[in-house]
Amino acid sequence: MVLFKDRTLGFWIGFMAASLMLVANIVFLIVNHGDRTFSFITFGLIIAGVLGELLVLLKNYFFAPILPAIAFGVALSMHFYLGFPTLSDVVNGVNFIGGNPQAVLVFGITFTIGTIAALISCFMKQSKSEGLNHTVHTSK
Repeated sequence: MVLFKDRTLGFWIGFMAASLMLVANIVFLIVNHGDRTFSFITFGLIIAGVLGELLVLLKNYFFAPILPAIAFGVALSMHFYLGFPTLSDVVNGVNFIGGNPQAVLVFGITFTIGTIAALISCFMKQSKSEGLNHTVHTSK
């Protein structure tokens, strides 16, 4: 396919990070929707990050690779913001807040891996032709 023709390792790391985040986000919605640690903000930010990765795929804007990393990072922080009180219950041995601590950890680790991969990707070239100036010479 033409869209994937001259892609580099940086692109593939970002693409795999977005794929991981999308799959984890769908599972997060299915498994954890009724739990206190679920947030539509987290869900929406991950979708925004995946859409940002589509922008990297379709357009060659220099700022596009940072967009998924930002969206995934904010989504990760929101996930842990909502999940830490649940983990606090486990550490303190009480059930005050409630929630699913296993889901907080599993999705938190998964979201962290995707966020770090997207962050690494945004500092790498996305295509082999990136940064090359193409000039057209015309003869008179």
